[in-house]
Amino acid sequence: MAYRRAYIRACEGYGWNGGPSFSTRIVSMANGRERRNADWDQPRYSFILPLSNISEEIYRNLLRMFLNVRGQNDGFLYFNHLDNKAVDELAAFGEAGQTEVQLGKVSIIDGVPYQMLVHALYLPDGDTGEALESEISITLDGTPTTAFSINPDNGKVTFDSPLSGGEEIRWSGFFSHWVRFNSDQLAMTINSRRSEGFAISGQVELVEIAAPQVQDSSG
Repeated sequence: MAYRRAYIRACEGYGWNGGPSFSTRIVSMANGRERRNADWDQPRYSFILPLSNISEEIYRNLLRMFLNVRGQNDGFLYFNHLDNKAVDELAAFGEAGQTEVQLGKVSIIDGVPYQMLVHALYLPDGDTGEALESEISITLDGTPTTAFSINPDNGKVTFDSPLSGGEEIRWSGFFSHWVRFNSDQLAMTINSRRSEGFAISGQVELVEIAAPQVQDSSG
Protein backbone atom coordinates (compact mmCIF):
# COMPACT_ATOMS: atom_id res chain seq x y z
CA MET A 1 0.00 0.00 0.00
CA ALA A 2 1.24 3.47 -0.91
CA TYR A 3 0.37 6.93 0.33
CA ARG A 4 -0.52 10.06 -1.67
CA ARG A 5 0.29 13.45 -0.20
CA ALA A 6 -2.86 14.87 -1.74
CA TYR A 7 -6.49 15.70 -0.95
CA ILE A 8 -9.71 15.19 -2.87
CA ARG A 9 -11.06 18.64 -3.75
CA ALA A 10 -14.75 17.82 -3.45
CA CYS A 11 -16.51 20.11 -0.96
CA GLU A 12 -18.58 18.37 1.69
CA GLY A 13 -22.25 19.29 1.86
CA TYR A 14 -24.61 19.50 4.81
CA GLY A 15 -25.07 16.13 6.45
CA TRP A 16 -21.31 15.59 6.84
CA ASN A 17 -20.65 12.91 9.42
CA GLY A 18 -17.38 11.96 11.01
CA GLY A 19 -15.42 11.29 14.17
CA PRO A 20 -13.42 8.79 16.23
CA SER A 21 -14.38 5.27 17.20
CA PHE A 22 -12.93 2.60 19.48
CA SER A 23 -13.37 -1.16 19.70
CA THR A 24 -14.44 -2.42 23.14
CA ARG A 25 -15.36 -6.01 24.06
CA ILE A 26 -18.00 -6.11 26.77
CA VAL A 27 -19.06 -9.17 28.78
CA SER A 28 -22.07 -8.81 31.09
CA MET A 29 -21.64 -10.59 34.44
CA ALA A 30 -24.32 -12.34 36.50
CA ASN A 31 -24.02 -9.71 39.24
CA GLY A 32 -24.91 -6.94 36.81
CA ARG A 33 -21.36 -5.70 36.39
CA GLU A 34 -19.46 -5.66 33.11
CA ARG A 35 -16.02 -6.80 32.08
CA ARG A 36 -14.70 -4.39 29.47
CA ASN A 37 -11.58 -4.78 27.35
CA ALA A 38 -10.32 -2.06 25.01
CA ASP A 39 -8.96 -3.60 21.80
CA TRP A 40 -7.56 -0.33 20.47
CA ASP A 41 -5.34 2.14 22.29
CA GLN A 42 -5.88 4.77 19.59
CA PRO A 43 -9.15 5.89 17.98
CA ARG A 44 -9.93 5.19 14.35
CA TYR A 45 -11.65 8.02 12.51
CA SER A 46 -14.19 7.64 9.74
CA PHE A 47 -15.95 10.24 7.60
CA ILE A 48 -19.06 10.36 5.41
CA LEU A 49 -18.92 13.15 2.83
CA PRO A 50 -22.20 14.10 1.15
CA LEU A 51 -21.44 15.73 -2.19
CA SER A 52 -24.32 17.86 -3.44
CA ASN A 53 -24.53 19.32 -6.95
CA ILE A 54 -20.79 19.30 -7.53
CA SER A 55 -19.45 20.38 -10.91
CA GLU A 56 -18.03 18.07 -13.54
CA GLU A 57 -14.57 19.52 -12.81
CA ILE A 58 -14.79 18.60 -9.12
CA TYR A 59 -16.14 15.16 -10.05
CA ARG A 60 -13.22 14.55 -12.39
CA ASN A 61 -10.78 15.46 -9.60
CA LEU A 62 -12.53 12.97 -7.29
CA LEU A 63 -12.54 10.32 -10.02
CA ARG A 64 -8.82 10.79 -10.69
CA MET A 65 -8.04 10.21 -7.02
CA PHE A 66 -10.29 7.15 -6.84
CA LEU A 67 -8.71 5.60 -9.93
CA ASN A 68 -5.17 6.51 -8.88
CA VAL A 69 -5.45 4.88 -5.45
CA ARG A 70 -7.46 1.96 -6.92
CA GLY A 71 -10.43 2.28 -4.62
CA GLN A 72 -9.63 1.02 -1.14
CA ASN A 73 -6.03 0.07 -1.90
CA ASP A 74 -3.92 3.20 -1.30
CA GLY A 75 -4.08 6.06 1.18
CA PHE A 76 -4.30 9.84 0.88
CA LEU A 77 -4.99 12.85 3.11
CA TYR A 78 -8.18 14.20 4.67
CA PHE A 79 -8.56 17.47 6.59
CA ASN A 80 -11.05 16.98 9.44
CA HIS A 81 -13.05 20.21 9.72
CA LEU A 82 -13.89 19.59 13.40
CA ASP A 83 -10.40 18.84 14.70
CA ASN A 84 -7.32 19.86 12.72
CA LYS A 85 -5.22 22.17 14.89
CA ALA A 86 -3.01 22.06 17.95
CA VAL A 87 -2.51 25.26 19.95
CA ASP A 88 0.21 25.01 22.60
CA GLU A 89 -0.80 21.37 22.98
CA LEU A 90 0.99 19.14 25.48
CA ALA A 91 2.77 16.41 23.54
CA ALA A 92 4.85 14.72 26.23
CA PHE A 93 7.26 15.12 29.12
CA GLY A 94 10.85 14.55 28.13
CA GLU A 95 12.93 11.63 29.38
CA ALA A 96 16.66 11.84 29.97
CA GLY A 97 18.54 10.99 26.77
CA GLN A 98 15.40 11.02 24.64
CA THR A 99 15.72 12.45 21.13
CA GLU A 100 12.43 11.45 19.45
CA VAL A 101 8.88 12.43 20.41
CA GLN A 102 5.57 11.50 18.81
CA LEU A 103 3.24 14.48 18.56
CA GLY A 104 -0.28 14.17 19.91
CA LYS A 105 -3.10 15.86 21.79
CA VAL A 106 -3.57 15.14 25.49
CA SER A 107 -6.94 15.08 27.22
CA ILE A 108 -6.91 15.17 31.04
CA ILE A 109 -10.20 14.30 32.74
CA ASP A 110 -10.39 13.97 36.53
CA GLY A 111 -6.61 13.78 36.65
CA VAL A 112 -6.42 10.92 34.12
CA PRO A 113 -4.44 11.74 30.94
CA TYR A 114 -5.03 10.27 27.49
CA GLN A 115 -2.98 11.06 24.39
CA MET A 116 -4.39 10.87 20.87
CA LEU A 117 -1.43 10.58 18.52
CA VAL A 118 -1.19 12.95 15.56
CA HIS A 119 0.51 11.85 12.36
CA ALA A 120 -0.13 13.69 9.06
CA LEU A 121 1.29 17.19 9.54
CA TYR A 122 -0.26 18.62 6.40
CA LEU A 123 -3.07 20.99 5.44
CA PRO A 124 -4.73 21.62 2.05
CA ASP A 125 -3.90 24.69 0.00
CA GLY A 126 -7.09 26.74 -0.15
CA ASP A 127 -6.83 27.42 -3.89
CA THR A 128 -5.43 24.21 -5.34
CA GLY A 129 -6.21 21.58 -2.70
CA GLU A 130 -2.57 20.45 -2.81
CA ALA A 131 -0.93 19.25 0.40
CA LEU A 132 1.20 21.79 2.25
CA GLU A 133 3.50 20.86 5.10
CA SER A 134 2.20 22.42 8.30
CA GLU A 135 4.42 24.92 10.08
CA ILE A 136 5.08 23.36 13.48
CA SER A 137 6.29 25.30 16.51
CA ILE A 138 7.62 23.58 19.64
CA THR A 139 8.44 24.80 23.14
CA LEU A 140 10.44 23.13 25.90
CA ASP A 141 9.26 24.32 29.32
CA GLY A 142 7.71 27.33 27.60
CA THR A 143 10.83 28.30 25.65
CA PRO A 144 10.59 28.14 21.85
CA THR A 145 13.11 25.92 20.10
CA THR A 146 14.04 25.30 16.47
CA ALA A 147 16.63 22.62 17.22
CA PHE A 148 14.59 19.76 15.79
CA SER A 149 13.48 18.08 12.57
CA ILE A 150 10.06 16.64 11.77
CA ASN A 151 8.74 13.74 9.73
CA PRO A 152 5.42 15.21 8.50
CA ASP A 153 4.16 11.78 7.40
CA ASN A 154 4.13 10.22 10.87
CA GLY A 155 4.31 13.22 13.22
CA LYS A 156 7.62 12.28 14.85
CA VAL A 157 9.94 15.02 16.08
CA THR A 158 13.69 14.42 16.38
CA PHE A 159 15.61 16.87 18.57
CA ASP A 160 19.14 17.86 17.61
CA SER A 161 20.38 17.08 21.15
CA PRO A 162 19.15 14.57 23.75
CA LEU A 163 16.68 15.92 26.29
CA SER A 164 17.73 16.40 29.90
CA GLY A 165 14.54 14.86 31.23
CA GLY A 166 11.35 16.31 32.66
CA GLU A 167 10.86 18.99 29.97
CA GLU A 168 7.26 19.89 29.17
CA ILE A 169 7.05 19.55 25.40
CA ARG A 170 4.28 21.55 23.74
CA TRP A 171 3.49 22.15 20.08
CA SER A 172 1.26 24.13 17.72
CA GLY A 173 0.30 23.47 14.11
CA PHE A 174 -2.21 21.92 11.74
CA PHE A 175 -2.67 18.23 11.00
CA SER A 176 -4.74 15.87 8.85
CA HIS A 177 -5.60 12.16 8.74
CA TRP A 178 -4.29 9.41 6.50
CA VAL A 179 -7.39 7.78 5.02
CA ARG A 180 -8.59 5.43 2.29
CA PHE A 181 -11.87 5.06 0.45
CA ASN A 182 -14.22 2.66 2.23
CA SER A 183 -15.54 1.20 -1.02
CA ASP A 184 -14.18 -0.10 -4.31
CA GLN A 185 -17.07 1.54 -6.14
CA LEU A 186 -17.55 5.24 -6.87
CA ALA A 187 -21.25 5.69 -7.72
CA MET A 188 -22.63 9.18 -8.34
CA THR A 189 -25.92 10.62 -9.58
CA ILE A 190 -26.63 13.24 -12.24
CA ASN A 191 -29.21 15.60 -10.77
CA SER A 192 -29.66 18.10 -13.57
CA ARG A 193 -27.93 19.76 -16.46
CA ARG A 194 -26.70 23.33 -16.20
CA SER A 195 -25.16 25.65 -18.76
CA GLU A 196 -21.67 24.72 -17.52
CA GLY A 197 -22.39 20.98 -17.38
CA PHE A 198 -24.02 18.35 -15.21
CA ALA A 199 -24.82 18.84 -11.52
CA ILE A 200 -23.63 15.69 -9.76
CA SER A 201 -24.38 14.35 -6.29
CA GLY A 202 -23.35 11.34 -4.25
CA GLN A 203 -21.54 10.27 -1.13
CA VAL A 204 -17.98 9.23 -0.29
CA GLU A 205 -16.97 7.29 2.83
CA LEU A 206 -13.42 7.48 4.17
CA VAL A 207 -11.68 5.41 6.87
CA GLU A 208 -8.50 6.33 8.74
CA ILE A 209 -5.44 4.14 8.17
CA ALA A 210 -2.11 3.78 9.95
CA ALA A 211 0.55 6.35 9.15
CA PRO A 212 3.63 5.39 7.13
CA GLN A 213 6.66 4.66 9.23
CA VAL A 214 8.96 6.48 6.80
CA GLN A 215 8.32 9.08 4.15
CA ASP A 216 6.86 6.89 1.44
CA SER A 217 4.69 7.94 -1.45
CA SER A 218 4.08 7.02 -5.08
CA GLY A 219 2.20 10.19 -5.88
